[in-house]
Amino acid sequence: MNKITLVLNAGRSGSTYLEHLLRTSFARDCYIAHEDIPVQVSKPKLYNRAYTAERREEVLADKSLRAVLSRWEAELKKHPVIETGWTSYHLCPVLLEIFGEQLQIIVMHRDPVSFAFSRANMGNYHPHTFYDSAHEVSPFDAFSIAPQKRGQWAEMNHFERCMYWWWVIYQEGLEFLEKHPEVPHKIVKSKEIFSLERLDEVLAFMQLDPAKLKTTEVEQNPLAQFMRETFPVGEEWRNYEKHPDILAFAEELGGYRHSTPQLEKTAQKYKLPDGLGPLVRNRIHYWKLKAQVRRLLKPQ
Repeated sequence: MNKITLVLNAGRSGSTYLEHLLRTSFARDCYIAHEDIPVQVSKPKLYNRAYTAERREEVLADKSLRAVLSRWEAELKKHPVIETGWTSYHLCPVLLEIFGEQLQIIVMHRDPVSFAFSRANMGNYHPHTFYDSAHEVSPFDAFSIAPQKRGQWAEMNHFERCMYWWWVIYQEGLEFLEKHPEVPHKIVKSKEIFSLERLDEVLAFMQLDPAKLKTTEVEQNPLAQFMRETFPVGEEWRNYEKHPDILAFAEELGGYRHSTPQLEKTAQKYKLPDGLGPLVRNRIHYWKLKAQVRRLLKPQ
């Protein structure tokens, strides 16, 4: 029986590396997707935790979403299907409704503070973000798994809110597996994929032959220079200590522990680069203006 494997992750956690690795060696053996469902369609703020039949029916009434799921159904008849991107993490109850015993889950994670550095540097939850708010979950969402942060939310900076996002994603993933222990699953750290420590195990779980792996030298998501100039991370990361509940969850999930001296070194990678050029481009919002001009000049 062909399986559909959802690599449940928060993004910035090795999913692009995994996608490129699979495409390089296994493109003929399975259907490989990466964020196949745009976040504006998958709607994690609205379609999460659909544990009742009524809610799943409501979600599946979305024609745009149903179109992608129908494509997965068609592909699954021919070969395994693997979704490596983060935009479907919250759809597990819906996917189980459709695919039943063909569904399996790989939970892939990194620590929440490293994740928050990366996401904050991309502009998530930033006042001048490039993105819309379709994916930026909050404790005020109707079916939030972590509404207890409502009292802190107004005072939380964008780095802290990225930590919250990580917390929500993995809480929801583990909640689903607790409710449905019959769903085959593995929980791995992203570094266990990068180091190849558990790569063969993960490939076999996906119904792929590790012996067919051609190379592990594939592209990873780089730390973009324009992001460092647009959304540099200053001192806001120091507020990570204000969230012992998130840090405790991280330690339980992956044994993650954090220290301020260690993070001071990490922070250097995400700060505004030295020099007049980066400073000017940051102050005038150069990269955002450039993107807006490019959209205006793009042929319709």
